[in-house]
Amino acid sequence: MGIRSIVVTGVGGQGQITIGTILGQALLRKGYNVRVGEVHGLSQRGGSVVVFVKYGKGVPSPIVTAGEADALIGLEMIESLRRVPLVSRDGLLIVNEFFLPPPASKPVSRKDVEDALKSIGTKTVFINANELALKAGSQIASNIVMVGALVGSGKVDLTLEDVSNVLSERFKGKTLEINMNALRMGYEYVISQGGL
Repeated sequence: MGIRSIVVTGVGGQGQITIGTILGQALLRKGYNVRVGEVHGLSQRGGSVVVFVKYGKGVPSPIVTAGEADALIGLEMIESLRRVPLVSRDGLLIVNEFFLPPPASKPVSRKDVEDALKSIGTKTVFINANELALKAGSQIASNIVMVGALVGSGKVDLTLEDVSNVLSERFKGKTLEINMNALRMGYEYVISQGGL
């Protein structure tokens, strides 16, 4: 196996760094060399945040370059579109249907962004992670829904059990229960789409 790369993108406060940490810990436990890198905008103001997860044998750098990523987890639609050039031609976009246009930009519609993502030609799965997270018990768990979706897609070398083990050490009680539900819902959503 060579090196595999995942890009996690969105706006500040959506839990990208948590996703990177959970994936990194789960992959380390499976014996991979793992690098996780972060690039922050004004994250406290809803600015752009991107996290790179690379793993395999001899991973030299945490930075994902153009056309390299096997998968992109997009927690916000515009940020997903912005990071598409990082994804390989046979990669996968998993995009949360959350739309947050920047306040100082020209008006752009959700449909414009969705159409642009669909026109790229890369396989794309749209998922309403916020709604599924609410069903799981808290909208805050939308990032964990997206982790479940990634695992269900087969684009990362992890099982639900691998991720559940990490969640069980990070969270306790009701928070753990919500995150476990969110993980399963994301996974089942992607499987219900016919797998990938």
